[in-house]
Amino acid sequence: MLISSWGFVPHRHLHAKAWSALPVQLRHALGNDPTPLISRATDADSRKHTDSLESPRHFIDLDDAATEGLQLWGQSWADAKRVLIQRDSSLSSNRYGILPWQLEWSYKHLVNSWSPKDSTEPDLDRVIRAAADLGHYLSDAHVPLHTSGNYDGQRTGQRGIHALWETHTVEWLLYRRDLKACGKIDALSMPYDPVWTPWEVIQESHALVPEILAAERTWTTLCAKRGQGFQRRGRTMHLAPTSSSLAIWDSLTNGHTWPRYCIAAQRIAAAWHSAWLDAGRPLGQSRSRTTWRQKLALYLPKRWSNWLLTDPNRP
Repeated sequence: MLISSWGFVPHRHLHAKAWSALPVQLRHALGNDPTPLISRATDADSRKHTDSLESPRHFIDLDDAATEGLQLWGQSWADAKRVLIQRDSSLSSNRYGILPWQLEWSYKHLVNSWSPKDSTEPDLDRVIRAAADLGHYLSDAHVPLHTSGNYDGQRTGQRGIHALWETHTVEWLLYRRDLKACGKIDALSMPYDPVWTPWEVIQESHALVPEILAAERTWTTLCAKRGQGFQRRGRTMHLAPTSSSLAIWDSLTNGHTWPRYCIAAQRIAAAWHSAWLDAGRPLGQSRSRTTWRQKLALYLPKRWSNWLLTDPNRP
């Protein structure tokens, strides 16, 4: 499964929104500058192209496992792996994905990064990488199609539904001026359990899969003639859903995408905060200040960001 999650821009916006909810001491423990954390928000997706073990960390196919009579929900990885191997030892134990367990491991990795066993000072770069990965995997758990073997509608003649839900729709929502803000996000107000919260999130996501598949069939019929238009992405033009067709899609899915996005940001902040508490509230070290150019470059196409950062004549 090499389908990307949320999309390049939404992942970074999620990390930025989660950062805004953190208390001052926790921000200091993350270097007191959100730029490195936001820039690493998509590292986990990038690793899919170089690490064959990365892809299963982003999903869990609950429906495929259930079809095989395997009930994985809530099990420890040791128990789940034993069941999977007993069923067919010739297949990888990662074949249905390992997202909930990866979230548990990533959480522990962040805690350990903040509190090294040799009592040395935390390595800030290691902490930021760990926090960015935890946020990325937790974001993916909020995407319904990351919980299904039919993740891109390939089994039901609905290819492209993955990008429709988590990239096209989210990017369209992010730039709508009439959209209500997520509201106040507070890392302290939401409890986060590193073992059970991932399963609860995945259960919420999986419950939306039938609604999404049904909505796509109706949407395809309604928008068959004028649902697509050419849009520029980087240096190329490509066909993508139009704003009007995305408004129809959002209505057909009962507007659940934006609330899902907002709760993802809330839980990312809660996970970082909980890991920080478990690590003993380390203070961390501040980085040098990031310039406005470096911050802006995070949200620009590569050719524009390179120009912004390298042209000495820019103000």
